[in-house]
Amino acid sequence: MNSMNWDGFRYFTAAAEAGSLSGAAISLDSNQSTVGRHIDALETALSIKLFQRSVKGLSLTEEGQAVYEQAQHIQNSIVKIQRIVQGGEETATGTVRLSLPEGLGQEVIIPALDLFYQQYPNVKLIFNVSASTANITQGEADVAVRLFRPEEPDLVIKYLNEMKLGLYASKGYEKNYGLPKQLKDLRKHRVITYGDFLSILPENQWLLNHSDDALRILSSDSTVTRFKATVSGVGISLQPEILAKTDPDLIHLFKSAKLPAHKVWLVYHKDVRHMSRIRAVVDFLSDCLGDVLKEPVS
Repeated sequence: MNSMNWDGFRYFTAAAEAGSLSGAAISLDSNQSTVGRHIDALETALSIKLFQRSVKGLSLTEEGQAVYEQAQHIQNSIVKIQRIVQGGEETATGTVRLSLPEGLGQEVIIPALDLFYQQYPNVKLIFNVSASTANITQGEADVAVRLFRPEEPDLVIKYLNEMKLGLYASKGYEKNYGLPKQLKDLRKHRVITYGDFLSILPENQWLLNHSDDALRILSSDSTVTRFKATVSGVGISLQPEILAKTDPDLIHLFKSAKLPAHKVWLVYHKDVRHMSRIRAVVDFLSDCLGDVLKEPVS
């Protein structure tokens, strides 16, 4: 019994269901001699005859029928083990940790979550929404949306689209301070810049080069803070176009200005790519962000 090759049960089951060695070979993408060899080895290991062979094909012996029934249990157990390894049952269930840029997370993803939970009620999401980057390799997140292409090994990387930026002021700001008529006039206006952590980003450097230090009245690494302050009329700021279009009171200034943009990447570890809950979240984020990033902004 110790010499038994458990893979032989797979060949035996396929032959029993197909009724022939050739049929089993086709279903297993193998060849007839290989199937026959595995079945012969299994019969030798079990010391019984599994099939009656005739010109009409294969038919199970009484002992073979008993082995076939048990082999089906083995096959079902193997499938169940594979599902456990790949993330559980067919229904997506469990916890997924997300790492998202703050603006996309709070203003684009969260409003769409109800639709996600209607489809996947057994998936629990944990949001990590910040300016810092979670380390997927070290398990700080399962799925991440990043504004740069990751370089870490063993990651599945999917490009979603480009996130364009624009310069915005609110109608309230226009009422109180007016609007710059030319780009050079921006130096005469109140602006909101990035904080210390994100100050080196190209778009913030662009804004610093086109504004006056004395009128940089607010700085923050929080996208939502800058967004809310802009909506409130505090100053003029750079915003992702897909975020700015969520508020009708924002005015898009100098649309022809050449501003830096960010490529948006969806990232997860290759070891979890088969898990049903990971696939559910990846599909949701791909659809949600892919759609809004492709939409033209008026």
